[in-house]
Amino acid sequence: MVMTPELDLETLRLLIAIDEHGSLNAAARECGLSQPAATVRVRAFEARWRLSAIQRSPRGSTLTTDGRAIISWARGVLHAVDQMRTSLRALSADSADELKVAASLTIAEFILPRWLGELHVRTPDLKPRLQVVNSDTVVALVRSGAADVGFIEAAGRPLGVSRRVIGSDRLVVVVNPTHTWARYQMPVSTESLRQARWIVREVGSGTRSTFESALRMQPRVALEAASTTALVGAALAGVGPAVVSARAVESELESGRLVAVATQLDLLRPLTAIWPDQRMSEATRDLLRIAAASTAPPHD
Repeated sequence: MVMTPELDLETLRLLIAIDEHGSLNAAARECGLSQPAATVRVRAFEARWRLSAIQRSPRGSTLTTDGRAIISWARGVLHAVDQMRTSLRALSADSADELKVAASLTIAEFILPRWLGELHVRTPDLKPRLQVVNSDTVVALVRSGAADVGFIEAAGRPLGVSRRVIGSDRLVVVVNPTHTWARYQMPVSTESLRQARWIVREVGSGTRSTFESALRMQPRVALEAASTTALVGAALAGVGPAVVSARAVESELESGRLVAVATQLDLLRPLTAIWPDQRMSEATRDLLRIAAASTAPPHD
């Protein structure tokens, strides 16, 4: 029996059915009740409120004056209850079927599509929603609950989130073939790297933070690019040396349009999945399983 503290909503539905069918038996069938169970409900309701709701006769059951007043009020109440139930179910379905993912730009461009494709095969009803931002913003989105899971390539340990290293990525220093460094046979000295003017990603990017950590200083900036595509384009144009994920410039290196420069910097960085502390949805678990099982090395 579905009850509020004072009202039995299912009995209200039964009374409305009695009015529509003119029969207790027919109303009971519509409500999935036996005739005796329906009779008990109506009598309990009448006793609770000390009134007579239906009038029984050999020709069937009809509503009394009080009964008609009751169902006129009941229709509005039940309509509101049904609306709320439908809305709650919709909210629950949206929550269950949506996975909010945040990822750094290059992870989103080069790795995540493969993982999301596999996730779609496994759970076709799931609706991932992807936000592509830099690593610092990914952390902020996950920490605030605006993202269920995030993927970053920064080397630090972000506070306020749970984390798991899922792979690694190597950055590479690249230059236009006309650049002096393109002809070096030995690694470029760290001092020369520190004196150069660089094409770099914006502050907050995992690529930028990894490079600064390896260089042990903030680089001198020739151009700050908000995307990997813009950074590579500037390097191709000869604006200066750039540091970028090796995977992002595979075709440019193979074609000779860019040259990889040897250095003594440690440009290996972890790729890390993060999610809100103490909370991981089943969809997040599935995505992390796919990421962990991936044989291709991920990158930023």
